[in-house]
Amino acid sequence: MALSRRTGWSLAPPDRVSLNLTLRCNLSCAMCTTCYDAPELSTDEIKGIIDQTAAWGVEVFNPLGGEPFMRADVVEILDYAVRRGFYVTVTTNGTLISERRAEAIARIPVDRLHFIFSLDGAPEDHDAVRGEGTWARAVEGYRRIRRADAAAGHPRRKILANSLLHARNLERFEASLDALAELGFDGVQVLNLFRGEHEEAAAGDLWFRDTGPLVPVAERLARRAEAQGAAGFRIQNTPEELRRIPRYYESRLTPLEAPCWAGWKELYIHADGRAIMCDGNLDFLAGAFGDVRRSTLRQIWRSPELRERRRVVKRCTTPCNQTCYLRPESDSLAELAAEAGRAVGRRLIEGASRLRRRVEHHPDAVLTLELTDVCPCDWPGCPTPRSRWDDLVAGCPEPPRADNWNRLRDHHHVDFGRGFMGFEVVRAVVDDLLRARLRFGTLALRWRGEPLIHPEIAPILRFLLDRIHRDGLADRLRVHTDGAFLTDEVAGLVDHPAPQEWVVDLDRGDGAALDALRRARGPSVRLLAVATAVEGLDPRALAARFPDLEPAAGRFPAEGDRLWFRRADHDHHLANARARADLARVAGALGLAAELGEEDRPRRCLAVDRTLTVSWDGKVTLCPWDPALDNRVGEVTAGRLSAIWRGLEADRRAVASRGVPDRPRCRDCPMPWSPNGPG
Repeated sequence: MALSRRTGWSLAPPDRVSLNLTLRCNLSCAMCTTCYDAPELSTDEIKGIIDQTAAWGVEVFNPLGGEPFMRADVVEILDYAVRRGFYVTVTTNGTLISERRAEAIARIPVDRLHFIFSLDGAPEDHDAVRGEGTWARAVEGYRRIRRADAAAGHPRRKILANSLLHARNLERFEASLDALAELGFDGVQVLNLFRGEHEEAAAGDLWFRDTGPLVPVAERLARRAEAQGAAGFRIQNTPEELRRIPRYYESRLTPLEAPCWAGWKELYIHADGRAIMCDGNLDFLAGAFGDVRRSTLRQIWRSPELRERRRVVKRCTTPCNQTCYLRPESDSLAELAAEAGRAVGRRLIEGASRLRRRVEHHPDAVLTLELTDVCPCDWPGCPTPRSRWDDLVAGCPEPPRADNWNRLRDHHHVDFGRGFMGFEVVRAVVDDLLRARLRFGTLALRWRGEPLIHPEIAPILRFLLDRIHRDGLADRLRVHTDGAFLTDEVAGLVDHPAPQEWVVDLDRGDGAALDALRRARGPSVRLLAVATAVEGLDPRALAARFPDLEPAAGRFPAEGDRLWFRRADHDHHLANARARADLARVAGALGLAAELGEEDRPRRCLAVDRTLTVSWDGKVTLCPWDPALDNRVGEVTAGRLSAIWRGLEADRRAVASRGVPDRPRCRDCPMPWSPNGPG
């Protein structure tokens, strides 16, 4: 990319292909000069652009507008782009998201389709610019997506806000960001009014003619960005961008402070099919060249017309204040070389530090990786909707079973488009823990879904077992499964020398997999069958069926092969009282002592020191009783798990002072009393 900029030639593909789906909009915002009726590409033509982008190896497809939801086929287009492998972010005013559209959106994976809602400050400020009642309609569109995702059983979808900072909303702007956080937005991108002669005139009294009041606000926003944590509501701008805002409006910003990468990092397609880019005076249509109806994307990218447009960009002196897309470091070959040297130095220092640093061992802690949130069972207590399994196997020509699962997978009859942790995420977590010399007692696989249906379960298991055995990643690997999809290949890994615990769920399955595991296991493997103590359960019949498993009730058995009867857990104290009675009945029938989880002592949550759960899409929560990820503490796709674990000091202090972390799902949580909890 750096050489491309130096030479003007297309030596690297763009980082993204952007496409104006439409220029139509249902609003008439005071500062907007870009929305109007114009010719549009058909659905099939847009899908063709998506296909070309995917085949090219470009990783980002960026649908733009106008208002994208003016198109009746917009959800179909978004779903198609996601199924072609793209991570898609849509910017919308939010007013056209109906209940029906929200339900359709909920069928698109939450990790691959994100949204940005345009919400400019407080309701009165937003409505003054975009139209009466539009703030409430936008927020209702946002809530519809949240409700539809929740009804489908999904984790939180990433939804940000774009907020224009202008002269009329300055006084209430900081408070409006707090309001967005209260609404549950994941963050905000602070935008400036678009510069240009006509745009400044259209902006009228929105433009900062006097930046005196703006300077302290920009500084406070920058400090807020510097102080924010890795999780929770985040300002997306860098502190440097925020501090540049006053100079932007004063026309004192030079292009070198934010170099333009138009024509190198982005191929931008207009709604009518023409390729467009800035002409040097912020007029994109004047910079039009090429046409997707006459040329392929690669032909447009290599055209002499684009090379000429790049020369214009390199001579451009129009100031800009947005960090442009990706690879900001590729402006200078010298800077690239220096950064490479610094990276090598950091790795050498890190390696030397690893040799000196002692392993930080937490023998009682359990790290859970959710390989998938899809489960094929019909157990009423399963937290995963059956519809996810039905969607996964909808294209299968025969009922999926353990003996045909790999064949159905290899012939692409199974749609793994959502719900499965990538092997690269597993590797990144493991590499980070080994570099940080952080060791958990147990590395567990399951949480909400059945791990054995993962398309790469055998290589993942082999990888984890090797790292435990050779590198000391954890003391043991624990696999929770119903066993229905246990293949010979996976069963063959049970004789691996790494310590293993296989917990076969009798609530979800029949326990038949125990025979295969028993035949294949090595000397370092424990086998457990687990059943939840509920009304109607016959513990004696189960004990007679598994005579080689010693019964245990209450807390997770610490050693030996066991038939474990666990207690059900609920959010209400009366339901938990019934669960205690059910567990007491089972334990009494077998003559066992059992910890029932009586709620007669002060709560003390051990999750901050004993559990950490990583969802299939990389989000990290404190404990497995947070299926909606309300207590998310970070993301391994955007940070390091070791840093997240070591950064829980505020939660640990809260536990020391009040018994539970100061987080939404913790305040009334009864789980510290449960025998199923850590400790």
